[in-house]
Amino acid sequence: MEILFYILSMILLLMLIIYLITPSDKLFEFSLNLERSLAHLNLKTVSITEGEISYLESKNKNLPTLVLLHGFGANKDNWTRMSKYLSNKYHVIALDLPGFGESFKSPKLEYGILTQVARVNEFAKAIKMKKFHIAGNSMGGLIAANYAVTYPSEVKSLWLLNTLGVISAPLSEMAKMIKNNQPPILIAKNAKDFDELLGFLFHKKPFLPKFAKDVLAKEAISNAENNSKIFQELLTINTETSTINLEKILINFTKPLLVTWGDKDRVLHYKAAGILATIVPQAQINVMTDIGHLPMLEAPKQTANEFLEFDRINH
Repeated sequence: MEILFYILSMILLLMLIIYLITPSDKLFEFSLNLERSLAHLNLKTVSITEGEISYLESKNKNLPTLVLLHGFGANKDNWTRMSKYLSNKYHVIALDLPGFGESFKSPKLEYGILTQVARVNEFAKAIKMKKFHIAGNSMGGLIAANYAVTYPSEVKSLWLLNTLGVISAPLSEMAKMIKNNQPPILIAKNAKDFDELLGFLFHKKPFLPKFAKDVLAKEAISNAENNSKIFQELLTINTETSTINLEKILINFTKPLLVTWGDKDRVLHYKAAGILATIVPQAQINVMTDIGHLPMLEAPKQTANEFLEFDRINH
């Protein structure tokens, strides 16, 4: 028994030493690959006219396809934890939108909503997707909604999670900051900014080991300049006269619509969900208690179950 205890102690000590001497980026890469593997997602790339798009894809292509679009400043791995609960019933595809993650980006390019819609359509054709469910969080929600009304024959249903674009919604905490010309909290220029950003996005922050937090902060800081440019483009759509607001573009939407929102969202006010319910009569509205701006990260299983139930009802 003492020998077994000694062997286990040596193994744990060895593991601790390996952990301490392994660079943060290597530890992060290992943990990220592990999460993707648990979710049955493979990393892939495909080229469209302007450059290469990076995406995650689940293994069974014979299942119904679900396309996931992340929000501003985020990337495809925002969906990994939730996908673990969906990839056995859906052919999950989560892409890095151009300008973000590992997909092509350049300060010379335009990142307006309709431009991104066209790029997602080119991506869909490149990997031979024909008919699919489409979902988006925040900025990705506005892109997904525009996609659904621009290419209705390709879309089975639309899922909006804490979506941007409900112009008549009450001002959120972030909207009030922007109105008062305060620096946008969504753009991290240093480690302190990144820590504040996490507190802003989540009601209850998921556990992040220090190595992961360090790597994510470094990535956010390195992307600050490009994100600032994209943010300014997004601000131009937030007006009553914009042709890209959900009250206008979804007025005649007839496909199944699921709206998911965290009631503690500080980025976009959760009462926007109720506004969408008055515009799209068939919409199913789920406001999640004590959840922030990223329900798929803060409550991945609960969020996945909402879509599973929604699709079961509308199947």
